[in-house]
Amino acid sequence: MLWAMKAAPVADTTEKLILISLAERADDDGCDAFPSKATLAKDALCDEKTVQRKLKKLVERKLIGRGDQRAAQYIEQRYRPTVYDLLIPFSWFPDADEINESRRRRGRGPLTPENRPDIAPAPSRTQRSDKGKPRPKKAAAAQRGDTESPLDGTVSSPSSGGTESPVRGDSQSQQGGLTDPRTSPPEPPHSNLPGAPSARSAGNGRRPSTGSSARGTSSGSAAASGAEAPNGKSARSGREVLVTPEVQLVLEAFPDALREALVSKVRTDRPKTVINAIEEQLAGGGLAQARRLGARVARRWVTHNYTKHHAAGRLTSPVGATVAMLKPGPCPDPRCEDGELDDGAPCRSCIEREKNYRADRERERKAAAAEKEAEARRRACPHCQLDRGTAGQPCEDCTRAIASTERDAADFVEQALADHRALSAGDDQAAAAFFTYVTEGVEQARKAAAAQGADVLGQALAARVAADGFAREQKQLRERGVEQVALAAPADRPDPVPEVGIPAQPHWQGDRCPGHDRTGCPWDRPAVGYDGLCTRCRTVLVQKEPAHTS
Repeated sequence: MLWAMKAAPVADTTEKLILISLAERADDDGCDAFPSKATLAKDALCDEKTVQRKLKKLVERKLIGRGDQRAAQYIEQRYRPTVYDLLIPFSWFPDADEINESRRRRGRGPLTPENRPDIAPAPSRTQRSDKGKPRPKKAAAAQRGDTESPLDGTVSSPSSGGTESPVRGDSQSQQGGLTDPRTSPPEPPHSNLPGAPSARSAGNGRRPSTGSSARGTSSGSAAASGAEAPNGKSARSGREVLVTPEVQLVLEAFPDALREALVSKVRTDRPKTVINAIEEQLAGGGLAQARRLGARVARRWVTHNYTKHHAAGRLTSPVGATVAMLKPGPCPDPRCEDGELDDGAPCRSCIEREKNYRADRERERKAAAAEKEAEARRRACPHCQLDRGTAGQPCEDCTRAIASTERDAADFVEQALADHRALSAGDDQAAAAFFTYVTEGVEQARKAAAAQGADVLGQALAARVAADGFAREQKQLRERGVEQVALAAPADRPDPVPEVGIPAQPHWQGDRCPGHDRTGCPWDRPAVGYDGLCTRCRTVLVQKEPAHTS
């Protein structure tokens, strides 16, 4: 924001306002700004065509660039604006490390002097060719051929190539000249009228209309200025604006603030566009329809918040607002006027339509939120659920964590195998069977985690826990075996110790553990070693055997 206001090399104020509007809606690094063209036009006090041209120039001069368009994917396609990044130079950031850390959390690459170079200064504006030169004096009226015809009916001497006018505004052609196409007789001179204005007074030189009362005349900007303007004069050009009594009734119902807004914008309180809109809505409805239209405009001026917009200076198009207020509402019932029937009862159709509208808006909002959340999940790492720019693949940290977990599981398996070799006195056949048993147990734990919906990292953690369990179990067995041997050593005394004979046992031929008491393994584990005992049953058996004989 500060760069756009203070340091951006813009060419004019419109570019600066557009750039500030983009910066206001961007991240702290200037990325992911996507206001609509209408919003930019409102902020820059210009139209959307100008915004489009200025954006193109800003892109050409490398002040902005097209950003990641996925940031605006939650917006419906037909309303989706373009995402822009403000290409703030790297040298401008006083805390580039903090900005890069913020970008890393968002999954963006770091800023460097190479990808964010300094921006060239704005091109100088072309100077006018006549700058500093005095303006040429205007030609005299006689040289321009602009002469006044007399008003007393006399004929002025014609100049070269000119016409002669017995009455101002009428022309008579000389031989070979122009012919007056009028068929009506010329009007009498104004000097014969009592109190007539001078020849150069306001107006068009014709007498005021004295027609029937079936048509009214405009009053210019009388309502806005607080003074009564002459009937039949337009505040813009001073010409007569004849309207029907019905139109006049609608115009008189306009709020004073609306009249003031119209006059300040188009210099008249009854522009032609508004007159045409009133006549279109009247459609032969008579005075009753005119009163209805007047009441509609007066009511909507308040209920549609035009009063607040006008007071805040945000009513930029009062003519368009007036035409919009004149139009009928969306209800198909001709008796309905903004949700209220002509008898004062509420309109049921409007109530139902409002309910449906709110339900549709709520459904669209939820759909947009769900789409945004789904897009965030698609872009995020599947393990840590953070958007680190990996497009749905495991991020670097999670990849390292998975590899480390797999290495730990393999180390635990090797540790368990080494302890088992120490217990079995280096029996290779028993060691191979134990290794197969441990490997199958680890894989079963991995598959069980996958069946419960765990991802790759969760499966690796389950395998690590299983391998760690086997390693701990074998370590305990090895430590207890050493303890048993130490306790069974002969005592240092003269009396002999009777020898205990251990009967030879045949090699177990079954594929399941027979159990410590040869009645079946309580854990239903595979047979391991010469006696077929699994690690748990062997632990129970060692615990039950006496340490030494007395």
